[in-house]
Amino acid sequence: MIASKDNPFGQVISVSGMNLIIELNKDLLQRNLEQQFTNNGEILKMFVGIVGDIFLIGDLESNNVHYGIFEEVKLVSTFEEILNPINGMQEQSSNNDKNKAVAIAKIIGYQDKSSQSSLKFQRGIGHYPRFNSKCYLLTSNEKKSLFSLSEGQGLKIGNVAGLQSEEVAIHIDKFLGKHSVILGSTGSGKSSTVASILQKILKQYQYSHILFFDLHDEYSAAFQSEEFSNKVNKINASSFKLPYWLLNFEEFQSIFLGDIDNSKNSDGIRILKEQILELKENEHESIRGQVGLIEKISINSPIYFDIDKLLIELVKLNKRTYWKSDNELAWNEDGTDYIAGTGATKIDRPDKDKDQVIQDPSYYGKLNQVIEKIQSIRNDRRFTFLFTGKVTNSLFLKDYLLNLLSIPTSEEQHQLTILDLSKIPSEVTPIIIGVLSRICFEFKLWEDDSKTLPFYLVFEEAHNYIPKESTPNTKLPKKYIERIAKEGRKYGITQLIISQRPSDLSSTIISQCSNFFVLRVTNPEDQSFIRHVLPDHLSALTNMIPLFQNGEALIVGECVPLPIKGIIERPCPAPNSNDISFTEAWSKPLELYDITNTIYRWWDVKENE
Repeated sequence: MIASKDNPFGQVISVSGMNLIIELNKDLLQRNLEQQFTNNGEILKMFVGIVGDIFLIGDLESNNVHYGIFEEVKLVSTFEEILNPINGMQEQSSNNDKNKAVAIAKIIGYQDKSSQSSLKFQRGIGHYPRFNSKCYLLTSNEKKSLFSLSEGQGLKIGNVAGLQSEEVAIHIDKFLGKHSVILGSTGSGKSSTVASILQKILKQYQYSHILFFDLHDEYSAAFQSEEFSNKVNKINASSFKLPYWLLNFEEFQSIFLGDIDNSKNSDGIRILKEQILELKENEHESIRGQVGLIEKISINSPIYFDIDKLLIELVKLNKRTYWKSDNELAWNEDGTDYIAGTGATKIDRPDKDKDQVIQDPSYYGKLNQVIEKIQSIRNDRRFTFLFTGKVTNSLFLKDYLLNLLSIPTSEEQHQLTILDLSKIPSEVTPIIIGVLSRICFEFKLWEDDSKTLPFYLVFEEAHNYIPKESTPNTKLPKKYIERIAKEGRKYGITQLIISQRPSDLSSTIISQCSNFFVLRVTNPEDQSFIRHVLPDHLSALTNMIPLFQNGEALIVGECVPLPIKGIIERPCPAPNSNDISFTEAWSKPLELYDITNTIYRWWDVKENE
């Protein structure tokens, strides 16, 4: 039984769908809605009508018990009618006193009929409360018992806003096993929320496998304490590598050829594909003794090829010529290059009559732009992450994936890999994130048992690469991440989407998310988007979002029994996301500032060894 069983605070006077109007007891007005009752000799004081608080409707001994959530409390008089929040109809007061108080509430669930001796929450409606049903407050312990999770299932992440005695816990399998999203304006505590949750996961689950895309090198600071020293594998921007040969051809074309005119360079692109495929087939022959026969090599197979050899071949083919009389290729004497075209002039031909050298119309000059684009990327220091000089065969793929997916190779077990992408050129960052997401998904796709290695992807600043409106740079990552959103769960790969501009996110991806953590959002368009994607009955809570304090979040979805407004615990240590203090910096003289160091970092000057 509940502590307030003999002290109902009111009764139901209107039921309309999920909406309730409750007439509060007259004596509560005299005590400013404070209710007192005794529980095991202890006097408890609780307030009726706190927005977001949970209460019980009906008698536990009956088969008609529900749970509601307060949305509003108001005073009415005999001359004032109560407006039903859904149908707009007027509900007349049933009390002839001058003033009375009513509570507007929503039904959020019902009591499991199989359990009459204890509280057991069931989502949904199931059946409706009866008219005049009594309503009762629940103590903190009763609410904790009502929504408690089995040992090992729950992860405490904070406390209920305004009720520090009540914990907020998420069902960890329903959080990690589903796609989730964390939304909040700049400065709302979004980064701290992400860091806090990940820190708790690493502490509780020591064999986790998480890949974090960190665009601004914010989060590594949150995992630099001794407690996380062996759990986190940070791949610095300076050491980050994504071998070019792991790109499929669409990705290769996006990075290396960029905005090249496909229609004017269709022959050049055709030749490029032919040469890459030939080099990959040659690589297969060189590793066949170690890995066995690969029956079919495609242009998209993650097999090594030497890009410098590719360029050499492309340069040759761009000057390809043949002898006019028999169409044989016109090689020079040592067979390393083609003889230049002679037009109508005939020249000596070994062991044959003089002949003309004709430029091959299918190859000659067709690769000018292709070669120029590839050479440009090859020589651009910003793209050095694509070229791993020590890698000379495809077997490197094994070590690359072991590192990326936090798969242990010895007794040391990393749980979280943070990719620092802060120095990657912004124009290719979306493509890089998309490529790595695809690689992770395809790895899970080909895995024997997807249950063995569940994998979690964390996308920071996601609106930059999975926007609502696609651009040439975001087309690929959006396609890949949307596929993970739609198919990833059945292969054991899920994702956490983090953004400060929810209205700019792909609607396809958001529609696949089962859990929402919404911090303070001030932009009207983003507020409208959030109200659109969250259930209508949360309007009382969603209207409060612009007023949330830092770290306060509305949590909705399968990972919590019911929507809840909580304060997320501060991470320790914190991420590197705090605002810079102008007042502190501008209140003291600038001494010994080394501008040379900044310029050298800008130039990427290497220290003398």
